[in-house]
Amino acid sequence: MRTHGRSQYLALVVVVLAATVLGQRVSRADYVGNKYTDAATGQVLQYNVYVPNGYDPAKKYPLMVFLHAANDVNPPNRTLASDGVGWTGTFINTPHQMTDPSFFMIPISQTNMSGWGEATQPISTPEKFEGALTIKVLQSDVMTKYSIDPTRLYITGPSMGGRGTWDIIRRYPGLFAAAAPAAAPASPDDAALFKNQNIWAICGEVDPIVQGERDAITAIRAAGGNPIYTELAGHGHDSWRWVYPDPQFVPWIYAQRLGVPWWTVTKPPVGPITGSTPTATLTPNQPVTMPPPNLPNSFGGAPGAAGGSPGTAGTSGGMTASGGTNGAGGKPSGGGAGAQGSGGAPGAGGDTGAGGVTASGTGGISVVPGTGGASTFPASSGGSTGPIATGGTTVSSSGGATSGGTATGGTTTGPSGSTGGASGAQDSGGSSGGCSVASGRGAPTSLATVLALLGLVALRRRKTGRR
Repeated sequence: MRTHGRSQYLALVVVVLAATVLGQRVSRADYVGNKYTDAATGQVLQYNVYVPNGYDPAKKYPLMVFLHAANDVNPPNRTLASDGVGWTGTFINTPHQMTDPSFFMIPISQTNMSGWGEATQPISTPEKFEGALTIKVLQSDVMTKYSIDPTRLYITGPSMGGRGTWDIIRRYPGLFAAAAPAAAPASPDDAALFKNQNIWAICGEVDPIVQGERDAITAIRAAGGNPIYTELAGHGHDSWRWVYPDPQFVPWIYAQRLGVPWWTVTKPPVGPITGSTPTATLTPNQPVTMPPPNLPNSFGGAPGAAGGSPGTAGTSGGMTASGGTNGAGGKPSGGGAGAQGSGGAPGAGGDTGAGGVTASGTGGISVVPGTGGASTFPASSGGSTGPIATGGTTVSSSGGATSGGTATGGTTTGPSGSTGGASGAQDSGGSSGGCSVASGRGAPTSLATVLALLGLVALRRRKTGRR
């Protein structure tokens, strides 16, 4: 009997462990590797999708596309383990990810020369295939496989990734809620394609490409757009290394919604930029924002109209004279907050006139500090910022923290021609954001199978003992 009891207990423990491991397959945060082959052209795009912890298909999630930079190796021979993370580890390791979990799509390029796109060339230039496949896979595979909010798609990238960001948002101007091209120029001729988009452009004062980015920003503002431009004084081709980890960056990006102007929901970023050491100051003569011609200098309402007119004279019977009429309030257009209208003067004769009712201008809604009106954004950015993952020493222009450890094996089969990636090689570099780089989710299934077999063995031993 004692042997039978031990066998029964062992079988129960094994079954519970197997169920636990299988359950973790759904909720465990992970980078999932994919390989897409275009049926028409045979062109291939490998990409990682980061699935946030506790993913619930019943909810809608934001997604950021991260385009990595080039490196000094030709051919680059990138892998999902070595280049399929980029700076997403830094974005994940923020307090914001705990309250507003995000997906990330990180494609990898096998070229080193504007592989994602080149926005300084005319838009009539054929689109780079890796940039085109990134958007095709995002829309046809990723957004159909996972529960993604189409109003909360974001894109960023440094250097080569910044060039691709500019090129993609000019070719797909109604797709992304916000874009943050870093250290990359764009053509001023495409200003009309950029002007209605939420853009936070980043560059260094002595970056070799800085003038190309300045010219693009100037042209967009002249066309009526309102892009944010953060230029770091004295910095070269490294501006994203300070801005990406800055506590202002991630909350600003994820506050944006498709078709909603950024200045109606968020403040512009301010210096100094504290994402790395030493802190970076802004170039004095390069304004972060500049109200464009088609927007008012102030985002508050127009001044209120004058108050009521003087009351009329009282009658001989001593009746009270009527007061003045109300002044019209301010309208939510340009100008400062509505001025208070003056009341009507008392009527002459008889009893004292009741006086005009004071008009109060509504003042509109203020979205820029100091312009007046009620503030629509919170005074706090959401609490103290947690530690930022430094990711170790960066040696290539792709930058950022990478996930350590050995990628787990297995293949993942995705829809519409996406097949699971091969087993990832061991990742090198800095610390991870607590998640492994995986080409599939085979390991949990294998472990569960072993545990289940052990349970069957224990049950068989129990039956044998009874005989």
